[in-house]
Amino acid sequence: MMVRYYILFDNYEQGLALHDLLDDAGVTNRIAPAPAAARGELCCGMSLLLEADTIDRARAVILETGAAHHSIVPLEDQLQARRDRYC
Repeated sequence: MMVRYYILFDNYEQGLALHDLLDDAGVTNRIAPAPAAARGELCCGMSLLLEADTIDRARAVILETGAAHHSIVPLEDQLQARRDRYC
């Protein structure tokens, strides 16, 4: 199974700010809904999705910039390629 990393936030402004910082640093990431398995008591349903080969660079950017985030959660294969197909 493929592990992907979700960076979770207390609010979407934190998420958008880190998204911009990661983009500026050349770290591939994308905005995604926070997976139900990781949401817990968060009020924000936004996350940044990263592949395993980029997580160390993302952590370095977070440390260097002091970017706000709630947590980083590794989850196995939450993406469902056929979720929008009904036939």
